Amino acid sequence: MEEARQADTGTVTYYSVKVSNISEMDRVARDIDALTANSDHETKSQSENAWASATFQEFGDLGPIVTSIMGAVFFTLLLLTGHTMTRAVHERIPEIAVLKTIGFTGLRILGLVLCESAALVLLGAVIGLAVATGAVIGIRSAEVLPIRILPVGGEIWTRGLTIAAAIALLVGVLPALRGMRLRIVDALSHH
Repeated sequence: MEEARQADTGTVTYYSVKVSNISEMDRVARDIDALTANSDHETKSQSENAWASATFQEFGDLGPIVTSIMGAVFFTLLLLTGHTMTRAVHERIPEIAVLKTIGFTGLRILGLVLCESAALVLLGAVIGLAVATGAVIGIRSAEVLPIRILPVGGEIWTRGLTIAAAIALLVGVLPALRGMRLRIVDALSHH
């Protein structure tokens, strides 16, 4: 490997040191750096998380890139779910007319459509959160990444389900209002 290097031959890029007690990590890092202080090749000892973060920063600020991608995904999911709910109400116009004929009020129709929207979005959110939880558990136990990954706990589940419920209301309100305002005569005359 040394003969294949193009530059910095005869040097070491980094050493990996494992401490027996994590509370000693800072002291050990200072001691290592003291050994090479004022030399031509001073060391910079840091935790694995700090090293990984610095390595990722070399590629640029990933935060805005990840945020942009997640925003596009979120917007696409919002449009797809809204379209699905609109199509569902449109295809059920005769059924809604029958429900109104037998005495269902506009508010009850509104509630039914919003419940369907909530069931659709919340089911997807639960599946997504469960997959994320399993993936994080697997990655954490395998220790495949040099950075520490936080577990997907109750706070993240609560936040995810709350956002999913808000999305369900957002995408379901227009189709629900359409179903609520639907006149029986108009609905039956189109089919």
